[in-house]
Amino acid sequence: MPRYQITLTGAGRGRFEAVMTDRATGWQIVFGDCRREMRDGQRICAGPQTEGRGLWMLEMRKKADGYYQIDLTDAPHWLIRFEDCELDTEDGRQCITGWCNQAEPLVAEKEAA
Repeated sequence: MPRYQITLTGAGRGRFEAVMTDRATGWQIVFGDCRREMRDGQRICAGPQTEGRGLWMLEMRKKADGYYQIDLTDAPHWLIRFEDCELDTEDGRQCITGWCNQAEPLVAEKEAA
């Protein structure tokens, strides 16, 4: 089973909530106030981490194949990319769920190594 799971659900009034869980440690990142916006001519959903240190950012885009891509970044250090997120149902509510196996260092970290 992949290490990281993300679930994004509607919170009403055009807002969304997301929770990323590290299934190996139980650690979670909560994004409690994500909103739709336009970026680079594309409609995305974006928001900051709302619990804890607050260093992570979420961006979700719909891909041409109908799936969603959700990127979590802890700039300038880490990227967790969920490539093929899909519509799902959890506890009777529609959501978008994705899985991935690893966090990737961002370019600044790769260059420093």
